[in-house]
Amino acid sequence: MNLGGKKRVQGTRHCGFVVSDLSSIGAGSSEGWIQHPSLLVAMSAHLLAFAKGAHSLIVGWEGPSPEDEGSAPPPIHLRLPAGGKSFQEEPILTHFTSIQWLTYRDSMFLVLGTSQGCVLFYSTRGSLLHKQVFQGTPVLQLRVRGSHNKSSQYSFVEELCVVYAKAIVRIDALDLQPLLHRCLQDAENRARKGLSDDVANDRDSTVQRLAHQVWNVSRNLGGTSTCLDGAIAGVMPPPLLEHQSTQRYYCALTVGSDCALAAHRLSEDRSSSITNMIMKRIMPATVSTVTALAKLLWRKTDNQQALDYRPPEVKPQEFGRASLITSLKDRPRKGERIALSPSGAMAAITDSLGRILLVDTQALVAIRLWKGYRDASCFFLEVPAGRGANPSSSMPSHQGTRKQDLVLCLAIHAPRREVVEVWKLRDGPRVSIVKCESGCRVIQPACCFRGSDYDMDEDYIPAQAYILN
Repeated sequence: MNLGGKKRVQGTRHCGFVVSDLSSIGAGSSEGWIQHPSLLVAMSAHLLAFAKGAHSLIVGWEGPSPEDEGSAPPPIHLRLPAGGKSFQEEPILTHFTSIQWLTYRDSMFLVLGTSQGCVLFYSTRGSLLHKQVFQGTPVLQLRVRGSHNKSSQYSFVEELCVVYAKAIVRIDALDLQPLLHRCLQDAENRARKGLSDDVANDRDSTVQRLAHQVWNVSRNLGGTSTCLDGAIAGVMPPPLLEHQSTQRYYCALTVGSDCALAAHRLSEDRSSSITNMIMKRIMPATVSTVTALAKLLWRKTDNQQALDYRPPEVKPQEFGRASLITSLKDRPRKGERIALSPSGAMAAITDSLGRILLVDTQALVAIRLWKGYRDASCFFLEVPAGRGANPSSSMPSHQGTRKQDLVLCLAIHAPRREVVEVWKLRDGPRVSIVKCESGCRVIQPACCFRGSDYDMDEDYIPAQAYILN
């Protein structure tokens, strides 16, 4: 069901899949199974991905008519790879904790986060292309964001954000695309030779580490504080005394049990303290000098020489500099989830008291508040300005759609009321109410990475949301 319609109940059924294909993740086992917190769902233009426990699968959802649902291709089942016991291999993986699609112009990849901090990249055929551990704690959220603001100094930002309880990892889409395409080609070549197409599990292949940036955001709130959700809202101006800096600064938002909302300034530079300089420059030189002297004094045995050929363990990347800009502590209120607008200029924060806070991420001020929405989830939509928030009953075509012809709205799914309300932003009225039955779930496709040469004035794809019943 595509969200939209008139001020009364309306929607369009335009997709479907065979529920029996989802038996491995508990489909149909009980009423409201689609709303179970342990069930993860991600949506792309043509595929749906589900994950629960150590199982995941990919199914096609787009079909010409409901009668052709049975002709859909069979689902692709994925399972967590078995972890190794030696120090050379990844830790044992237990279950999936987050899921998201990476969509490029010519390819798609599925990203899954695990409870041991590992991020797995799969092809649409189920081949494991790459895996990497950024932190040793569960992955809370995977966010994909792309911004092409021509009026900004930094007009092009496309990234994958990995959220942990105490850290946020940023991966640039420009660094991610060539690695995944190279791994995809390797998987196809191995499949033609009759070998396993899981490139990431091949011990003989060269270990490739994905370039990334990581920041410790919990340090700003205290040693015991952890975040429940987080996001990088975009590029922000540098501090007042660093206007001549050529480095980028990012604005990160976090919510948690100790802080309903916190905003952080993330710097690309590492900390420039004296202690850090000593640990980075003086200590390695001292250690290498002592090691060289030891080699001259003591003759190595064969066993000791054999140890030198062990591949070094991958050390965690050093944290970037993160400073706290502002925070909102209003106990017993606890922040629960964050929803970002397509440009990252606004964010909707849900909390434990049933409130929804709309925040301007550039000015870092609250601009709107809704009350009485417990267990709600928020999604930003873009609808044609000429029709307001009343799209036609048919699936809209994006041919010739321009961003300046769209208006931004916020869809609030209130499961206790069994409705989805659509509000015009920033201070507009409620323009639509979509009735949804008990046991429905609202999902939103991730944005597509278009590249730096993308012209958003032509064929712009607006943000949409869908009701999965």
